[in-house]
Amino acid sequence: MKKRLIVENDLPRLDAFLSKNLTGFSRAFLKDMIGRGQVQVDGAVVDADEPVREGQRVEVELPESASASNDDFESWVLYEDKCLLVLNKPSGLLMHPLGDSWLKSPEAARAGLETNLAAELSVHRPAILKAGTPRCGIVHRLDRPTSGVLAVAKDPETYAAITDMFKERFMDKTYRAIVRGVPPATTRVSAPIGREPGLRKIVVTPLGKPAETSFRVVAKKKIAALVEAKPLTGRTHQIRAHLAYLGHPVMGDPEFDRRGVPSAPRLMLHAFRLAFEHPFTGRPALFEAAPPADFKQFWGSLR
Repeated sequence: MKKRLIVENDLPRLDAFLSKNLTGFSRAFLKDMIGRGQVQVDGAVVDADEPVREGQRVEVELPESASASNDDFESWVLYEDKCLLVLNKPSGLLMHPLGDSWLKSPEAARAGLETNLAAELSVHRPAILKAGTPRCGIVHRLDRPTSGVLAVAKDPETYAAITDMFKERFMDKTYRAIVRGVPPATTRVSAPIGREPGLRKIVVTPLGKPAETSFRVVAKKKIAALVEAKPLTGRTHQIRAHLAYLGHPVMGDPEFDRRGVPSAPRLMLHAFRLAFEHPFTGRPALFEAAPPADFKQFWGSLR
């Protein structure tokens, strides 16, 4: 969305002029927009410290959020109270933009080409940002293609409490995955995971950090199984790396299932259940989200 402004008084810096005339955006965010060429003065791209003079025309390409409609966002809500929001994250939704500009200026989350959870929260739950909640309230993450239960803190106190619960492993997380082949009925993998020198993907390696996951087969077919996975530690990509280590990668995994036939439409991993004590009432809280339609349809298509 383009916004056109006329300079009424001389100012020593362009970013200062924008900060004065555009509400809802921090100076740092506006400076970043200028650096990306989204601001022109009399038709020319200039630097943030360029002075502006009376009568000049400033044109700004403001970010248009590709956010979900309000109805879409509200359909994700599993539970909400004054301090906690629990969502059923759809597959394909990014958690937040790359880089750290969104941490310094949360409205920057809306500047990307793709929608993301941080942007959605800033639009549909702006009180989270107004409360000064770190990371827009996002206390843990799910990979972009992973669907399922996700907790969001609505204020700094809740954020600190839930973050501590994750660190102390007081969060009981359960995932469902469609894996290639049929693993043992129950098994527990205790194997360190991390990145080996020169490699990007996370794998089981003696150079990694300790990680432990338990697995249980819920249902099976000739070529695949529906598995319940419970990470007992909280390493990045832990479930995916441990299942690949077992020789039963998550179907559709771009790192470990590249040549698998039949091919899945996406990573077949779903955060099924999250259980913990409510950080302020102390009562047991359990949230479940059934796997989405694409997950069910793919499982149904397998023989």
